[in-house]
Amino acid sequence: MQMGEKNRENSLSEIFNDYEKTPVPPKARQTWFEQGMVWLGSGFGLSGLATGGLLANGLSFKEMLLVSVLGSLIITLLGMLNAIVSTHLHLSTSFTARRPFGRQGAKIIGIILCFSNFGWYAFQADLFGNTVSSIIREVRGTAINPVIFTIIGGLAMSLTAIMGFKAIKKLSEIGLPLLFVLCIVAVWKTAGIIPMSSILEAGPVGEPITIPMGISIVVGSFAVGIAMIGDFSRFSTTKKDCAIGVSIGHFWGYIPVLMCGAFFNYAFHNWNIVEIMIESLGLGFFGAVVLIIGQWTTNDNNLYTSVLGLMNTLDGVVKISRMKLTFIVGIISTMIAGLGVYKYFVNFLSLLGVFIAPITGILIADFYLCNRKSYDKEGDGGVEGCKYGALASWAIASFVGITMTAKPVGLGWFTSFGDIVPAPIVCIIVAVLCYCTAEKMSVKQSVAAPEVSAAEE
Repeated sequence: MQMGEKNRENSLSEIFNDYEKTPVPPKARQTWFEQGMVWLGSGFGLSGLATGGLLANGLSFKEMLLVSVLGSLIITLLGMLNAIVSTHLHLSTSFTARRPFGRQGAKIIGIILCFSNFGWYAFQADLFGNTVSSIIREVRGTAINPVIFTIIGGLAMSLTAIMGFKAIKKLSEIGLPLLFVLCIVAVWKTAGIIPMSSILEAGPVGEPITIPMGISIVVGSFAVGIAMIGDFSRFSTTKKDCAIGVSIGHFWGYIPVLMCGAFFNYAFHNWNIVEIMIESLGLGFFGAVVLIIGQWTTNDNNLYTSVLGLMNTLDGVVKISRMKLTFIVGIISTMIAGLGVYKYFVNFLSLLGVFIAPITGILIADFYLCNRKSYDKEGDGGVEGCKYGALASWAIASFVGITMTAKPVGLGWFTSFGDIVPAPIVCIIVAVLCYCTAEKMSVKQSVAAPEVSAAEE
């Protein structure tokens, strides 16, 4: 009996094996289309539509189109650069970080990545609960406490993250066509209510903002996603598959999402996509179900990447499977969302976003500029301790980001500059410059050490 249970457990582990600590083997790697579906799922949801709607408050239709293209282009280029690193190694972001940060240094990075995505999962679970509650109120006229749906949704959305990449990909393949149909129907119905010419010529719905500020908002909304992109790109068969997949989700797919959100705001002067779909357009049950799936396809990514970061931190400390750890983290996140504790962490989570952007810069710098040859060696390639040059570069770049972030989250010293150049981009550039300088100094010291030793002899 015990042997049978053990065999079933081993079989289950093999089915849902996500190779969280080892390189993804060739048999488990994915094509560009499969990668593209995952990335489309991460951006094609309520948060992406809401971002577009909010931008329409400050931009005209033409400005919105320009901001969407430029912002998505920046996200795509940075995403490709970072994704290719993990595709080369076929390792998760946290384990890839062992090369520039060292094994112990990468544990610190793993904690930051974990807490950020863990918190956003709770935040999105609460949004899910409020979305479902709003839908039921609009459709049935019944008011139900959103906390009930927050708990149900939080636990349900953890299921695909528990099962891993295969389940996340499958949900995206099911949900994306439905979301696409919903948006097409919604745009068609909107055009029958509001003249298309008035929408295309629309100005800002609210107080105008600058184009650089709009680009900053678009890029900032994906700063964490760019850093975590390796958790999914490691499944790419080739670097070409990786690059095409990223471009599908972050450029060709994300621009229409932003523009759809803006389109509805220009038409109805309301950025709340749930109210528009249910109240203004009367899409009822179909619209409700598809919006819920859209929320799900985005949020399971948060929990999945959170656990991968924690797996790296706990490696060698606690032995626990990814599935069990995901189950535990999912319950804790759901409890936080249900209790409303997440509200006190929103500023803290925003601050963590500033700390994550420099990680992207250091990973890119180490692979492309400093230590490219070492990436052809097998294993994670990380030194046992910490690489203090990488940690110092990360700290400096993070501090720069804090100075550009408005109070009370940041220091607010250079917020106006952040309206021109997105803070995450500045953090990445500073991290690259600092890390390259630190590595150059390290090489000089390692060359000088033998010379000093020889002179003493």
